[in-house]
Amino acid sequence: MHFTTAIFDMDGTLFDTERIALDCWQAAFREYGVHVPRSDLEMVIGVDSKGTREFLNRFTPAGTGFDDLVQHARASRKEYLEKHGLPMKPGVAELLTLLRERGVKIGLATATRTEQTLQNLGTANITEYFQAVIGGDQVERGKPHPDIYLKALAELGAVPDEAIALEDSDHGIRAAFTAGLRVIHVPDIKRIDEKTRGMVHRQYATLLELRDEIAA
Repeated sequence: MHFTTAIFDMDGTLFDTERIALDCWQAAFREYGVHVPRSDLEMVIGVDSKGTREFLNRFTPAGTGFDDLVQHARASRKEYLEKHGLPMKPGVAELLTLLRERGVKIGLATATRTEQTLQNLGTANITEYFQAVIGGDQVERGKPHPDIYLKALAELGAVPDEAIALEDSDHGIRAAFTAGLRVIHVPDIKRIDEKTRGMVHRQYATLLELRDEIAA
């Protein structure tokens, strides 16, 4: 598999944070006496903050500000990470190291806000690997629109035909595929349907499995 550029999603791909996010959202809603099924919360995996707000607003009880829920969720997340640390997915360090050794351009395209993204990368001590970091607040339309991948390609000075995207969710897969990249699917929580599966170039159980194949 030849490529000169690799663009990563972050949550669910680099970091095992989607589970934490779901737990924190459930806890936030419980504070206001609302039970939101986990299957419903999974719908916002890979969605930017605007889309998340629009979807989750339907569960917000009358008289409650959505920003209050956000603050509860963020506080829960902060407490968890302070206690347990930021969980990295298997093979992240090994794959990033190999790609840099091979001279591959490395970018990040995530629905998460840029400030939080850079904080996560710094906490994990992997910021130096990325030549372009595009957060969801840098584009008008988030995933599944292709804008964030097109911006990442432009900043890297790369072309879609020479690039791969590493994604865990349907929204990210569609965004990368529409932008013309070959999509590497590394499943996390959210299952993808058959139409989305048809957009996947290859699938690996972990990033370590991909790294081992490239190194072979």
